[in-house]
Parts: sequence; structure tokens; C-alpha cells
Amino acid sequence: MTLTLHDLRLGETFSCGSFTLSREEIIDFALRFDPQPWHLSDAGAAASYFETLCASGLHSQGMAIGLMVRAIADVQVVAGGSLHEARFFVPVRPAQTYEVSAKWVSARPSSTNPTRGVASIEIDMHDTAGARVMQCGVTYILGRIVPSG
Repeated sequence: MTLTLHDLRLGETFSCGSFTLSREEIIDFALRFDPQPWHLSDAGAAASYFETLCASGLHSQGMAIGLMVRAIADVQVVAGGSLHEARFFVPVRPAQTYEVSAKWVSARPSSTNPTRGVASIEIDMHDTAGARVMQCGVTYILGRIVPSG
């Protein structure tokens, strides 16, 4: 079943799953995309604010968004519109599990295309103790009408 703009349940939180990153995954991502010392080695992290190795915020956000996208696979997403309000509260550490949830926070018909709408989703990440780790938002262009055929 394909869900459209009008099927969204605004304000209802749903689980997107969880992830755990290994030291190797954190370092590999950092080498490729965010080579800050606290993402690359224990020594670099020890000399930083973070004190121990932690994942890049980009890596953390990517993991959370990947889980969210899989969780909304039944929604008729036409395109992404924007990423917004990324906030990082607690560093993501290797070998720890993080839970991701999301909720649709707004939805409106397009002012220029009657078959489309615009909706925003808020993503939350928590550690297993319940501490908030990260929050971000994504705005999508969605279908309003299920295509026939």
C-alpha cells in the first residue's frame, strides 16, 4: 500500500530501528568524509573535547536518516527538499547501540502542483539509557494522489 500526503499521522512517533557502529566503521567514514582527529584515533580523541573516539555527526545523521527512509518506504516520496535543524547532544561511540524514531510534524498541499505536497519529519536518536543523542529534520515532497496503473 502506498501512502500519500493525506495518509500521514502527524505527531505519531514510530520506531525506525537501531544501529551500532564499530571502531573500524567510524574511522573508515572519517578517513573518507570527516577527517577530524577525534574521529580517526584514540590519541586524536584523547587530545580533544571528546576524550574518546566518536563518530562524525555526518555519519550519525546518515545512519539515522537511512533507518528512517527504510521505515517510510511505503510513503510516496517524490524528492527530498531539505535537511534542517541537526543537533548533536551526545557523541556516538563505537560498540554502543542507538535507537532511532521519527514523527511527521507538518504536511501541506503544494501551492503549485495539485498532485504534490510538502511534509516534514523529525528524527530522534537515543542511546539505550534513553539519553537524547541527536535530532534532525527532513522536508520531503510527497505525492497526494496514488498513481493509477
